[in-house]
Amino acid sequence: TGAVPTPGALPSSPAAAPTVACTGERTVLASSDVELVATDCGGLADVNFPGVPSAATVNTWWGWLFGKLDGSSTAGWVPYGEGEGPQSLLGEKGRALAVGVGERKLGAGDAWTLVSQNPLVQVRQAPEGYTVTRSVAPGDKPDTWNVKVRVEASQPVAGPVWVGMVDEVVPSAATMNTRRLSAAVDGSLEALDDPEAGCGSMFSGPLPQVWNEPVDWVGIGDQYYVAALAPLEGTSGTLELSRPAEGLLGAFFVSPAAQLLPGQPVDLSFALYTGPKELGRLAEFGHALDEAASLGIFGLFAKILLFTLHMFQGVLGNWGLSILALTFLVRLSLYPLTRKAVVAGRKMQVLQPEMKALQERFADDKEALNRETMALFARHGVNPLGGCFPILVQMPVFFALYAAISYEPALFHADFLYLQDLSSPDPYGLLGVLIVIGMYVQQSMTPMTGMDPAQQQMMKLMPLFFGFMMFSMPAGLSLYYTLNTVLAIAQQWYNTRSIPPPSPGVSHASS
Repeated sequence: TGAVPTPGALPSSPAAAPTVACTGERTVLASSDVELVATDCGGLADVNFPGVPSAATVNTWWGWLFGKLDGSSTAGWVPYGEGEGPQSLLGEKGRALAVGVGERKLGAGDAWTLVSQNPLVQVRQAPEGYTVTRSVAPGDKPDTWNVKVRVEASQPVAGPVWVGMVDEVVPSAATMNTRRLSAAVDGSLEALDDPEAGCGSMFSGPLPQVWNEPVDWVGIGDQYYVAALAPLEGTSGTLELSRPAEGLLGAFFVSPAAQLLPGQPVDLSFALYTGPKELGRLAEFGHALDEAASLGIFGLFAKILLFTLHMFQGVLGNWGLSILALTFLVRLSLYPLTRKAVVAGRKMQVLQPEMKALQERFADDKEALNRETMALFARHGVNPLGGCFPILVQMPVFFALYAAISYEPALFHADFLYLQDLSSPDPYGLLGVLIVIGMYVQQSMTPMTGMDPAQQQMMKLMPLFFGFMMFSMPAGLSLYYTLNTVLAIAQQWYNTRSIPPPSPGVSHASS
């Protein structure tokens, strides 16, 4: 299965080719997990997951209240609304596996003739004098497909042949679960954003943009699902990001042939993955597709944490409880470092009078001040980085935990207590409020002596800024930060009472 049938006789000249406008007639190729919807206008008009509802509509109470005040909302407040249909990877104007020759442009075009439904085989005879045959057949697993493209010319035609993903993809600050184009080039993930999308774009260069390194895959996806096209052995080309039509952005795999000649067909073979960004499935597919999980520079830590999270889920049977258990485990594991930071801070606090005296004594000699300060630290056994290093060691773990919870597909539609979807924001805002309150409590337990007024004011505003950010974050992530803040307060309370300040002249403090 999956072999491309040999097209019929090609027209002898461009004028002999039929010109029939496409109608949008749909054909569905389905597996147990996904539906590929093709049309006679070319490409896949949709990639649907029938067993997965689309993201629920979240109506925050503050958004509803603003709507009431400005008159844009007349209905009563409902925290969660139903999503529209199944989870889908393409927008209304999107196309996956769009195929063409020459300039990367999309138009109404001639109709594609359906030759076979399973495997899905479509043929287009172009008036420019070439025929394109595209075949999509089920792969070995429900989320994989075999894709073949053949282009045959009846006369010399300017190339190249291209296959790509096209959609209206505009990053939005309102939600993390937004569609975007991406690709892996030479094993490295490339986020392909619209350069005109403002601050939401990671790419700001002119279009088209071309990557000449080996292409691992090119795809389109959201936070949890992806459709990725990977060239197989014998199929080479480059990656191009360009605008195929007004308001659309396309990521294209472009073959190297600059011209198509009669009797020299161009054959391209791909593997297509359409499924969740589960690390196990992505790694099994190969082609560096695990980069699509976008776990960041601390990906190794994130994978370890995801493995642990799934272990807790296997025991507890609830993703909310599993997040809480993982948060408790991480906080407990890092507690020795937190305690060492407190001990180091206490030592530095005791030496503040002597350090101030040295600053006054050597106000005009920075070199002598640094020398005498380091000597002071050495006499009392104080490491000047002792208070910072343990915190810096924790940062990779916290960033990895952020990535692990933010991009775990299993949290999509997972419920916990009053939360119906841990992948969407908390519409009640309770977790955000608890985080703000907890940060202020923690701040009140931390002395601000030695800080200038500007620093103190910034520290007082930080919980508000952070809380404002958490109101729009996935509830699973807010759940983690809520418990993390509570545990931080408990540890700080315990440290304050169990670690006495060292006396001047004592080189070691209790730990």
